[in-house]
Amino acid sequence: MPPPIKIFFLGTGGTAPFNLRKMPCIALKYEGYLIIFDLGEFCQFSLIEKRLHPFRSKTYILISHLHADHVGGLPTFLHTFNLTQTAKPIHIVGPSGTKIFLETIINTFGIDPVKNKLRILEVTPENHCCVAAVRERSFTIYAFKTEHSIPSLGYVFQERDFRKFDDEKAKQYGIPRTRIRKLLLRGKSVEVLGKIIHPDNVTTIIPGRRIVYTGDTRPLQYLAEIAKNADLLIHEATFLKEHKSSADAKDHSTIEEVIEIAGKANVKTLALVHISPRYAKKLDAIAEYTRELSVQFGIKLIIPNDGDEITI
Repeated sequence: MPPPIKIFFLGTGGTAPFNLRKMPCIALKYEGYLIIFDLGEFCQFSLIEKRLHPFRSKTYILISHLHADHVGGLPTFLHTFNLTQTAKPIHIVGPSGTKIFLETIINTFGIDPVKNKLRILEVTPENHCCVAAVRERSFTIYAFKTEHSIPSLGYVFQERDFRKFDDEKAKQYGIPRTRIRKLLLRGKSVEVLGKIIHPDNVTTIIPGRRIVYTGDTRPLQYLAEIAKNADLLIHEATFLKEHKSSADAKDHSTIEEVIEIAGKANVKTLALVHISPRYAKKLDAIAEYTRELSVQFGIKLIIPNDGDEITI
């Protein structure tokens, strides 16, 4: 069986701090990998508090765009990284402008040695296509274009499909509990008692899990296809429908638009983040309202607080 995927909501606010919510930062822990979606102000402290060990793990930082609330934690994070003795590099993926932005931080703070420990990749997807930004043995991370006021990206964590052994079928074919089973799980055919056994005879393919993160964006109709059947969609939901004119003017989404898209995508769970500070005193009412709305579309919905964790 594959390892658990743990999601840590380290920073769930947006634009400006309110109700003690930190700026955007979501961490995904998978085996020895740590994948961080955006790195807002004060989120380095949360990484330490949750013992996520960004300098011991194989770490990827995925930047959605370069607005201050999404990258305000990078200067101090890189300063700390510069002080460490680790030889492990950290990979940073982001939209156009990311390299210049990081070079400016490094030069301004006088932490030039950290350059040797960073691997920076700028991604510029075209149209509605997903671009493979990271390829690992167990998963691939794709970047897709979003629609915000500056170049911006969303990301898909896609676990590879895996095979599950069917013990009952294995008995029928006389397959012993030896390394033969490992070969079949790797998708290789084997010979048993003079018969060729194919993987499909005794195993089933279990689709890999999918996590989608949008960053800040207008509602994207093509997201329904990108996030189709996703285990988790983490989407900004800055405004309510009553303030749609503000959402349109500032290239954000409304809660209602996001829930509708998630319903079309048939996602298992939708997490709403980056809710506007203007609703600081209405969050309980919004939570109740969104729960009722999500039932209409048949999806599970959460509005996480800083520090919340879920396992997929």
